[in-house]
Amino acid sequence: MRIRGADRLVKAYVQDLRARHRGRWSQANARRDVPRLLRHLSEEGLRDVRDVREAHLARYAARLREAKTARGTPLLPATLSAYLQTVRGFFAFLERTGRVLQSPAGELTVRVPAALPRRIPSAARAERLMSAPRASSDAGLRDRAILETLYGTAVRRSECARLDVSDVDLQQGMLLVRNGKGRTDRLLPIPARAAAALDRYLREVRPRLAVKPAESALFLTAWGGRRLSGVSLAAIVRKHGQAIGVPGLHPHALRHACATHLLRRGADVRHVQELLGHRNIKTTAIYTRVSLADLAGVIARCHPRERSPVVVRDCRIERKDG
Repeated sequence: MRIRGADRLVKAYVQDLRARHRGRWSQANARRDVPRLLRHLSEEGLRDVRDVREAHLARYAARLREAKTARGTPLLPATLSAYLQTVRGFFAFLERTGRVLQSPAGELTVRVPAALPRRIPSAARAERLMSAPRASSDAGLRDRAILETLYGTAVRRSECARLDVSDVDLQQGMLLVRNGKGRTDRLLPIPARAAAALDRYLREVRPRLAVKPAESALFLTAWGGRRLSGVSLAAIVRKHGQAIGVPGLHPHALRHACATHLLRRGADVRHVQELLGHRNIKTTAIYTRVSLADLAGVIARCHPRERSPVVVRDCRIERKDG
């Protein structure tokens, strides 16, 4: 026996996500995760979603914690959180549409520590990465423009993939990011090197790649002139990261590198928050984690008590105040 109308519920939830302009990943997660949940509930002896209680979902969460990946390792907290977020969203949909009286998933959470992406390139490696694509080929010039845009403006991979030619204003040096996270728009300055790379790409390369004159996408495939997908953008970053000795490099690492390098050079965290498009400064705060040496350097440079020179004598610190 199965949950009554299981297939219809999954289909209706995916349609609801699409109608509310949720991303493809959210829709794909729903198609994958909700059937898994409904199978578990069936195994618990349930036949109707109206009979689901918090205890059923708590047992499902416990079962997920014991699950293993294809490599035999436990699921990461972030993966568990994503699974349970889908469960919460599904039951919120059922409550909103009157299929259940109240969602039993409101308290279903997994604490995920704030984590930064691995393999963050240093400023020197980021510089090498920008020069990795060959300037003698159309694909190389396109890739350089992509890398400069990702690192120079800190846009997300999905935001970069959605860029249209009309979103770039090189005369004003501005980039319009449409429908960012949270369905918001933001206007970003384009750094000089990114602007130069985009200018050359738009003048010399894109006209040759654009098979259809009406194509609006900024970054196009080398064959067929179609919009580059987020997956293709990630592959481009990974390819050039491998070339400079940074395997597994992801576009989000360039976003983080941009934020980190700006902060280390004195940018205000509020400005970085605006650049990244974070609603809450607590989200930006994870980018402010600096090494002890960085912190010591900032204190030595900026603290008013550190401005005057000191002399160490017999393990005692004496300050020369003039």
